[in-house]
Amino acid sequence: VILKLISIDDTLHPDMLKLFEREVNTLKSLEHSDVPRFLDYFEIGLPKDQKALVLVQSYIDGVSVDKYLKQGRVFTESETRKIAKSVLKILIYLHDHSPPVIHRDIKPSNILLAPRTQSNEDKTAQICLVDFGSVQSIAPKRTHKTTILTLVGSESYMAPEQLGGRAMKASDLYSVGMTTLTLLTGLDPVDFPRENNAFDFSSLNHVTSGFTGWVEKMTAADLAHRFQSAQEALESLRI
Repeated sequence: VILKLISIDDTLHPDMLKLFEREVNTLKSLEHSDVPRFLDYFEIGLPKDQKALVLVQSYIDGVSVDKYLKQGRVFTESETRKIAKSVLKILIYLHDHSPPVIHRDIKPSNILLAPRTQSNEDKTAQICLVDFGSVQSIAPKRTHKTTILTLVGSESYMAPEQLGGRAMKASDLYSVGMTTLTLLTGLDPVDFPRENNAFDFSSLNHVTSGFTGWVEKMTAADLAHRFQSAQEALESLRI
């Protein structure tokens, strides 16, 4: 199992406690084979009359794609497509949840490649999405598609509107697109070549034009030019 502990003391910012409790409540409501499973949540005593809250979740025995990248590995187009498809399928589940769940922190270190546990002929790695500490649920009472929120997540992989304090389903898609760029190039998004404040995709000369166009649409700064749903992005990727 994985134990996630947060100490309750005078230094604890209220927003951190809210994020922790939100993660607990979100994991409680999720049932998906490719995300951690909620097991328990309790309070324990610490020395000097201190207390802590503990979240217990299932341990996924895998290696993050970030670790492979730091070892110098660059993923092929075929490998990257497979990872992107798997993450999008998870996002379809999360975004269709009631209320919809926005992950807000999709990046290489939160995507794990784990060996298959089933005894079947599929020897390919299971692709899992972890770390729901930045998650945001959109209340069903809202009539618009955006939510004002505290800035959380990793800025390098964060959509422009999320940097501005809003997150929506398309924000997760942008993060998947930026992660895809990193897998294909080995570069952190801040190091990716740009031209006139836009990404220069000409450096992806080892990638098919169709996949390059898909990545470009996933990472469009303008929401109107980006895929609007994980289902739409997945269907386009399958073409």
